[in-house]
Amino acid sequence: MTPFSPAEPGSAPLARAALAVARVRDAMLALAAVGCAALALSGVVLPWWLVAQALATLFAVNRLGVAALARGGAPRRWLAIGLVADLVALTELLAFTGGAANPLASLYLPVVLIGALLAPGRLAWALALAAALAYGLLFRFHLPWPLAGGDAAYAFKLHLIGMWLTFALSALLIAGFVAGLSRRLAEQHAALAKAREAQLADEQLVALGVQAAGAAHALSTPLNTLTLLAGELRSETADRPELAADWAAMETALARCREALAELKAGVEPAPPPEPPGAAFARRLEAWRALKPGVALEAELPVGGAPLALPPLFWPAFFNLLNNAAEAAPDAVSLAVRVDGARLLVDIVNPKGRLSDAQLARAGLAPLSSDKPAGLGLGVMLSHATLSRLGGTVRLENRAGGGVLARVTLPLDGNGEEET
Repeated sequence: MTPFSPAEPGSAPLARAALAVARVRDAMLALAAVGCAALALSGVVLPWWLVAQALATLFAVNRLGVAALARGGAPRRWLAIGLVADLVALTELLAFTGGAANPLASLYLPVVLIGALLAPGRLAWALALAAALAYGLLFRFHLPWPLAGGDAAYAFKLHLIGMWLTFALSALLIAGFVAGLSRRLAEQHAALAKAREAQLADEQLVALGVQAAGAAHALSTPLNTLTLLAGELRSETADRPELAADWAAMETALARCREALAELKAGVEPAPPPEPPGAAFARRLEAWRALKPGVALEAELPVGGAPLALPPLFWPAFFNLLNNAAEAAPDAVSLAVRVDGARLLVDIVNPKGRLSDAQLARAGLAPLSSDKPAGLGLGVMLSHATLSRLGGTVRLENRAGGGVLARVTLPLDGNGEEET
């Protein structure tokens, strides 16, 4: 049985805990029924109707609790009712079978333990005090210890067997609860550590966003000035046609910078209409090639396929990785895009360089120094954070033949599939 950490009334963990306790109670009732049958067949004389009444009452309360929890009843209330019923039924059984001399009196301890683990506070203290009081009263108020035909030796042997059985049950229940609780605490600590790491990454991204906004504001005026100067200089050198291509490239680069600032100020790029994945990548790569005419990119894009509406945030993450590869190996960058079921797979290969184990372990988790040709830096961290928010992943690995592979996986959420 797996314990659950304390929770407020109505919470799912406490409801699952109450159901788990109900299952353990069912098992204990079944074991008690088997034990009663064995004692009856052995000739032990007991007030069987009273014993049956105690077990039947506990069974009825347990069934009512399970039904109430299934309907969404308050788990703390039904957990308390069940534990109180455990104490009452156990006290009745002990009173009918020798009182405090019955070795089964040690079963008070698991009931108190369960209450302390799952409902700490007043309920746990109330259960502990009630168990201690009931145990004390059993010294005074009880029926005689059962004998089998007046055989005292047999009664003593029965007492020893009961002591062993009580110890075994108590040890198993306590070990199960405490071990399960320790496991749950370890899982919670791991989850908290992961949440702290994610929060740290978010804080870094927020800081970068603030800096990017400031940089965008600071660059607006110089960029407009450069655009005007480029236009004037192109007019002044109209008689030199050999410079026309250079001026066109400069104006294209300046226009793209203005578009990037406009997108940054808007906060998000407008979502394009759905289109085949190959066409979407081809259109974006055409603009990218215009800004990086010196990069040799070999792109393998899918042909046709169902139209997809890729998230606008995907593209900055994609181009961060592509720019890293292009800066590391401008003469030989390869790109492969395909749709595998409900996933978009993008492989970007930089055939030069190799990443260290430390870089592979920290890639995407923190900014790293960008020592080319590895090409790792801030862009990978931004891509990792963006793709994580979109439900995707980015994985870096060293290729067997040399170079670095960046594999991007993005779920498509049923937007379409590509024939492969």
